[in-house]
Amino acid sequence: MNKLYKFQKIIKEKNLDGFIVTNPVNIFYLTGFKGISPTEREAVLIFSPKATLITTKLYQTEAFKLRSKNLKIAIADERNKIFDIARKLLGNAKKVGFEEHNLTYGEFKEFRKKLPKTKLVPSKSLVEDLRIIKAEDEIRNIEKAQIISQKAFNEIIKTLKINQTEVEIAEKLAKIIKNLGGQGLAFESIIASGKNAAVPHHITGRKKIKRGEVLLFDFGAKYKDYCADLSRTVIVGKVTDDIKNIYGLVEKAQKQAINKIAHGTKSHKPHEHAADIFKKQNLHDYFLHGLGHGIGLEVHEAPHLRPLSKNKKSTRDILSEGMVFSIEPGLYFPSWGGVRIEDLVTIKDGKVQVLGKLSTGFIEI
Repeated sequence: MNKLYKFQKIIKEKNLDGFIVTNPVNIFYLTGFKGISPTEREAVLIFSPKATLITTKLYQTEAFKLRSKNLKIAIADERNKIFDIARKLLGNAKKVGFEEHNLTYGEFKEFRKKLPKTKLVPSKSLVEDLRIIKAEDEIRNIEKAQIISQKAFNEIIKTLKINQTEVEIAEKLAKIIKNLGGQGLAFESIIASGKNAAVPHHITGRKKIKRGEVLLFDFGAKYKDYCADLSRTVIVGKVTDDIKNIYGLVEKAQKQAINKIAHGTKSHKPHEHAADIFKKQNLHDYFLHGLGHGIGLEVHEAPHLRPLSKNKKSTRDILSEGMVFSIEPGLYFPSWGGVRIEDLVTIKDGKVQVLGKLSTGFIEI
């Protein structure tokens, strides 16, 4: 079913006369319109209840290519004239939804001024809930991005040398991804050497890699706008048996958590299973984050595999056919660093399926 039509049905079910989509990623998902940057307000998608993409003259060529029976195109002379077109489309609407986590306060005030008789209703994650379940072509694109990432990792470890800096490795990795057909990076690569690997979201810096340390990679390629996410921990030279045991424990937690996943699994269960493995070794306090997260057009999406929340449950709490998400257990120790292993999985025909290949065994250089 057409994405725009699906969203129209959701609007109707919510008893809304229209909807304002401002999140550029959601606009792209629904229409294919990209604009120049996800951070710029190049377009607004208005449902009244049919869909109209409003953008400026600068993007009219791209926009008109997307015109169809399900999508009208309106071109504003200037960016601030977008609101005037929206007023014409929504002027008779009594209740109009908007993305509460995306619309800026300035934009909200402008819509209030243009639509004084319309009730503006904050709505949470309506498009994002559509994005949770991936179509087959979306899963193929994510898997392609993940395979590119895995190939890039296999190439980069052949080039590693003592005293290389984290930044040097990250720059070379980005070039390899491009050469392998990647669109670019899904996010800024995390290259963490030694004690830096104890910080899950370490900012890649100038530290040099040394013998007897771990080297943690967390990166992903992008392919046809879809993201990958891959973490690998490399052992540089000889390390203590304790570090090797931690690596083996994290690998065990990942594989056993993956084996616990199927259609209908509650999203907190795999996390709890991994945490229990660490708890038996009295190491659960060193597991600092959730087991995984959804991935797609953005590197962090629903669902979220984390401890059971006291908040109201939703469909996001159940792992379902067509979802794509990471499995990334990790243990972090300020005295020497940490180990994280991350792969992506989906659920197909009721069963878990790994995208690309799992990491197997120690990676030593």
